[in-house]
Parts: sequence; structure tokens; C-alpha cells
Amino acid sequence: MNPDLLSANVSMAFLAIVAIAMLAHLSQIGGRHRLLHALYAATAAGLVYLFGGKALGWSFLPREALLAFYGGLFVIVAGLAILRRGKDRDIPWTGLLVEQAAMAYIFAPLAFWKPPLSALLLLYFLMELFSWLKGREEAVAEGESKDHRPPLFPPNRVRGVREFAAAAAAAALVYVFAMGTGRAPVAPGQDEQGRSEQPAETATNAESPAPTDSETADAPAASAGEPEPAETAQAPAPATAPPVPPAETPSESYAAKAGDTLKSIARKLYGKANKLAALSAANPGVKPAARLKAGQVIKLPEPPLARP
Repeated sequence: MNPDLLSANVSMAFLAIVAIAMLAHLSQIGGRHRLLHALYAATAAGLVYLFGGKALGWSFLPREALLAFYGGLFVIVAGLAILRRGKDRDIPWTGLLVEQAAMAYIFAPLAFWKPPLSALLLLYFLMELFSWLKGREEAVAEGESKDHRPPLFPPNRVRGVREFAAAAAAAALVYVFAMGTGRAPVAPGQDEQGRSEQPAETATNAESPAPTDSETADAPAASAGEPEPAETAQAPAPATAPPVPPAETPSESYAAKAGDTLKSIARKLYGKANKLAALSAANPGVKPAARLKAGQVIKLPEPPLARP
């Protein structure tokens, strides 16, 4: 299977999982830990947009705005952790700080992505994933000691909506840093080095130099200095065949319109999206879900069924 197509399918699966996790956190906002679930929902919303950009080509929010949003959330969480120190002990302030910092890091410019930092975040969220799947320890009733349970009996673990939704976000972050260690997710319209993609230009005329004046002057004139036979003046001119019009060749390229993707082009020109793999193979430098610029030349693996 095409690696880009596989990546798009995995991103679509994570998009659905994180969207369900976001709805689960939003359903808990009216409860006691409304702040905690609001922050988890904000993280899930950013991941939904990130995977939507990979799978569906979403690009309606600038990365700079998302960087500022999650950077601001990090500052707010840090301030709340200081103000409520010792009060809300059941809120994982450290985990929330790392999570908001990771989201800001994801949407930071490409130059800020460093392999060691990405690897550390990968390890952290891998441990957080197993921690949430293990469940949190059941809260001890007021006035009851934690030592009331015999040593051979482990504490009861709680696995509810909060735990599974947080585990889904942690799994998504593990995937992001595992697949993007050392490089940021590519923004629509950019390559992996952060440079803007430019449409391919055909400049065949620039490669073939025009003939010089000396070359044209050296061309001998026809029959110059040679006597012309007498019969030639009365001989009829030979009949020349009419010029044959050049045969039409099938279109092998397509000038993209603004917002096109390889998937939409496959559906438009071939009537179905199963030509996406062949179209991606013919254009190895273009990601299937990346939105194309107006005029960007896309190579076609075979003549289209419908005229663009």
C-alpha cells in the first residue's frame, strides 16, 4: 500500500478516536472537575484539527494562531497550579502542563523541532498512556486510612470515561511524536523543510539557444550561381501533399485549482478515488491530502475519463 495513503488512513482513524474523546470530556464539563475536562477537551480539539489536516487537508486555521492558543493555555495552567497549590490535589497539574506544552510544540515552526525533545515527549506520553489504561486508584473515603487494606490485596482501580478519553489523547500524541520525531507535521503548501511548494515550470525554450546571425548568414541560397536548365522554366510545379494536422495526444498533466488535492483530482478526472494510489505514485513529492496551489502541475498516470 502507498505509504502516504496508509498515513492518511491512520490519521482518519485517530481523528475519529480523538473526536469521541473530545465529546466525552465535553460531557463532563458540568461536573466537579470542569476545568480539568475543559483542558483535556482543548487538547483533543487540537489533535482533531491536526489529524484532519493530514487526512482531509484542513488548513483553515494558521499554525501561528494555534501556537499562541496553546502557549496561552500553558501560561494559564501554570498560574492556576501556583494559585491552587495544595488545594486541588486530585488534579494532575504536571501532566496538564506537559500536555499544553506538547501541543504548543506540535504547532511551533519547523526550526523548533529537535529529535531529543521529540523523543522525550514520546516516552512521556507512552508512560501516560499505560498509566491511564491501568486506571487511577479509587479515592479513599474521608477518615479512612490507605493502610486498611492487607498487603496482598492491590488497591481498586477506576477506569471510566475520563481515563479512556485521556488514554485516547495520549495514544494520539504517542503516534504524532513517533511518526514525527525530528520533523514537524508538514503544513499544507509546504515541504518537509518548511519551503513553499512551487508549481513545476516547463522552460524548454530557455534550454535551446536561438541561432546566431552568423549561422543564418552562412546558409547558402538555393541554386545560387548555378545555371538553370531551359526545361525547368516550362516544367509544371510538383504537387505537394496537404499538411497533415497533428494528432491529438491525450492530456498527461493537469493544472490544479486552488484547494485541489490528489484525492479530489482522482475523483474529478477518473470518476472514483481508487486511482489515488497511481496518482500518488506519479507525483511522489505531493502528499495525497495536501491542498494544491492554483496552477500547480500534476502528472496523470493515464488519460482522464473526463475533461478537466
